[in-house]
Amino acid sequence: MGYNGMLKFYEPYGIRIHTRCFLWALFMVVLGAYAYGGEDASAKTSKSFEASKIKAGLSKIGVGESYEIVIADECDMVENTAAEMMQRFLAKASLPARIVKESQATGDKRILLGRESNLKAIRALGDSGELSIRDVSAEDDGFHLKQIGKSIVIAGANPRGVLYGVYAFEDFIRAGEKGKLDIKKVPYYRKRGSGLYYTYGIFNTQLASFPEENAACLSRLGINQMTDQGIGGHLSKFVKSDVFPFQTPPDPEYQRRLKEMAATCKKYGIDVYLFLLEPALEPVNGSFEQYPEEALGTVRPPWGGDDKGMARTLCVSSPLTQKYLKNMMRKLVREYPDVKGVQLYNLDAGSWFCTPELCERCKRACTDSPPDAFNPWETQTELVGLLAGAAHEENPGFDFRFWSTVHYHGEIFDKLIHAMRGYDGLICSWTGSDRSIMVPDAAERTATCVLSQEACKQRDVPFYMIGEFNNLEMIPKSLPFPFHVCDALQKFKKWDVKNLTEIFGLAPEHNSINALVTKEFEWNPDQDTKAFLTGLAHRQFGTAAGDHMYRAWEEMRKAFDVWNDVKSPPFPMNGSQNHVKMGLAIGDLPPAITPNIVEYYDSMLDTLTRVEPWLAAGYEQQRTEAFLDKMLLMNKHFARAAELAKKAADAASSEAFIGLCYYETPNGAPTQKQYAELNYAPIAMADILCAQRCDILRAYLALKALETARAAGDQEETHKKEQQYQALLRDDIALQERFCDLLTRFSKMPPCYTRTILTEEEIANHLAFTRAKIEELKAHLVKASTAS
Repeated sequence: MGYNGMLKFYEPYGIRIHTRCFLWALFMVVLGAYAYGGEDASAKTSKSFEASKIKAGLSKIGVGESYEIVIADECDMVENTAAEMMQRFLAKASLPARIVKESQATGDKRILLGRESNLKAIRALGDSGELSIRDVSAEDDGFHLKQIGKSIVIAGANPRGVLYGVYAFEDFIRAGEKGKLDIKKVPYYRKRGSGLYYTYGIFNTQLASFPEENAACLSRLGINQMTDQGIGGHLSKFVKSDVFPFQTPPDPEYQRRLKEMAATCKKYGIDVYLFLLEPALEPVNGSFEQYPEEALGTVRPPWGGDDKGMARTLCVSSPLTQKYLKNMMRKLVREYPDVKGVQLYNLDAGSWFCTPELCERCKRACTDSPPDAFNPWETQTELVGLLAGAAHEENPGFDFRFWSTVHYHGEIFDKLIHAMRGYDGLICSWTGSDRSIMVPDAAERTATCVLSQEACKQRDVPFYMIGEFNNLEMIPKSLPFPFHVCDALQKFKKWDVKNLTEIFGLAPEHNSINALVTKEFEWNPDQDTKAFLTGLAHRQFGTAAGDHMYRAWEEMRKAFDVWNDVKSPPFPMNGSQNHVKMGLAIGDLPPAITPNIVEYYDSMLDTLTRVEPWLAAGYEQQRTEAFLDKMLLMNKHFARAAELAKKAADAASSEAFIGLCYYETPNGAPTQKQYAELNYAPIAMADILCAQRCDILRAYLALKALETARAAGDQEETHKKEQQYQALLRDDIALQERFCDLLTRFSKMPPCYTRTILTEEEIANHLAFTRAKIEELKAHLVKASTAS
């Protein structure tokens, strides 16, 4: 089940909070000049420190004055970007370098940027055997970076490879590497999709401004596809309907920002994909009366609907609806030329098919699906073919991908996958359901995942494994769990996966550990995990603090390893299991453990079971003591990780700066202490929020036992259970107060967003919510004590 499906339990509080936090995060970016105390001595020291490192590194390889950056006479846009990035990098060391076409180059001190196909000098070096790039497919983003005589040569297998070669040169120089400059790299994973955390908010009508620094950061991290779920919605969000002109027109500002974002990403070799939700019916003035009845149908969705559990929807079997969808799809392709493609995900967020028994047209079309199905596979097949066909009529190169495996399983999915036509790729997680942040050792790909891979091989189109290596609504943003990032990417390789995508990406300003690790292991999943993470910890935090942080990461690994015996979902690292989540997105903080917590917990699991009945046994386990025991063990390791991360923050230097900083701000790199604080904060959040979820499950089990005792008329047992529940209330109040203490400490660490992962407004909102919850718990405790 998609995350939006659970929204009915939280609306409107969670969305309102997130929108404010989203705008505040942008405000913090705009005020970047004031971060870490503004353009103060610290910022200047950071920049001067970086400049001295670059000068020293360039001096080691003999690069100094009078170098030219040479590009091909016929140059790709991304190669131009590569040249500009190289020029900007040299300027940090006060080395001016002009960019010249090859035909105009005059000196022998050259930085050659290009491909064999468009730069004669690189082709000649390939002919002589001094460069080795022609064995790399142009479909891959490989490069060969080498110093040959006085020349620095960056040869790419494609334009993006040239840009990645520039980044590799920068890293080599910054690290002060010794020895010959000769680096050849080809990424193992061909497609590496991700997005930005704070564009999250599929319900927001506005898209944030997209500074070029964001694209540069994504590019430095090796991301070549922007696949952010926050940049999506219904077709009517992007283009104006000719068929239903009464629909609310798209926001011109949103359209402008999206086009600018796509153009900026394209400059950095990043293909932008929109997250498409259809068929979707937009209420007009609170009703559907302006839509012709011939375009409408009725669905009985697995959640939501009116008081009878029904909802209206656009009928995919209607010729008028088909005309509308084709018209809208063609306009989207035409009006957004820099958008590479779409990812279709439906049967969630108000996008439904007709239930056959409630629509005569769909009843005739759906001859195999059950009459009460909310997800007839025949109409899903029709929708994919219709939208993909319309897109390809407008532009044969438009990339139409499908991800809605969440709502199909077994024989039905087998029929769907063999009947569907027109798609250019399939997206699926190893679970065949929502994406997850780890892959247990006992994990087995579901039949849905295997069938998706096989179908892609048969049709010679890409298969995309979906996972989350950076952020998910289940976990605090920028939570470091690097061991499981490495582990997941290694396991995906064993499953013959070549393309990856995640729909909740990174927060660029955080330069998060997971993003740095994802980059390296997407390129080379076979490298030694321990050696890499040890080196990264020392480079980012310093030796002493790095040792503490590495041990904190080991505890994070142990926390997630609690679920290593799980062969398939559910377990509390999946996308829509909001009743056990440790994050703050979708529904915000955990509710109070007053007696209505039983209804809350049961309703969540009942909804998940209705959507994924094949996982019913697993969801039922989440009502047991055994499940609570695993949650408690996970929490034990989170608590230990938080202790170690705090030690790292205390030990880290406030003078030295982190070694890798891919998001550039006017303030330069953060200090090792600031960065350690940033890594401690989400672990501390995960610890306390996991403890709150454990208390919810404790309360659920205690209240169920109390209910059983009452029903049996056992007064002694009833009294005993009441006392146990009251003790739990007192313990939970203490836990909530501890959370307030943590948030209060965070509020005194400006700038909060870049030191604690939370904005000032988020902290204030969470404090207000938690304090209100404490009062609610105290009031109920008084009431319960009086009654007993």
